[in-house]
Amino acid sequence: MNNRSRPLGMSLIAWITFAIFAVLIIFSFSRSKDYRLLAIAIPMLAALIIIPMILTRMSQSTYSSATPLYEEKARFHKVSNINSNTLGEAVKIRGTVERISFRWLNRPWLKINDGTGAISAILFTSLQESLAVGEQVEVLGTVIRAFPHRKAQAISAINVKKLTLNPLKQVQGQG
Repeated sequence: MNNRSRPLGMSLIAWITFAIFAVLIIFSFSRSKDYRLLAIAIPMLAALIIIPMILTRMSQSTYSSATPLYEEKARFHKVSNINSNTLGEAVKIRGTVERISFRWLNRPWLKINDGTGAISAILFTSLQESLAVGEQVEVLGTVIRAFPHRKAQAISAINVKKLTLNPLKQVQGQG
């Protein structure tokens, strides 16, 4: 199983829908030879591609513009300190990606472990950069009630940044 998540313009479901309708249109046209069908179907197929891509770009743009606002308000938290008292607060956490779910929807759920505990980070747009299980990230977002476990907390993520270690610091630290 590939644990890599990459940004896509459209979700897997949108691509499957497009493919099904394209096959149906090709089949219908091959049987009917009616060019009026193509006059209607081709713009509809284009809309099946263009609309999800536009919505993804709009969503990413909104989240990008919200990031500086959250950066101002957010404080670093350890996962173990996130509880029902922090609901609605802007937070930052740093940790390791343990699991990536729902990438095929372009709405990934990340399980992040910072050493004190693990929490879900839910994005409502596709990731800006590739992530893999085991990578270090910084998550910026708001504490919400987790779904379906309403007593637990999760983070509605606005931004997820991959953290990279500075090679110069690593060498200096070893010497």
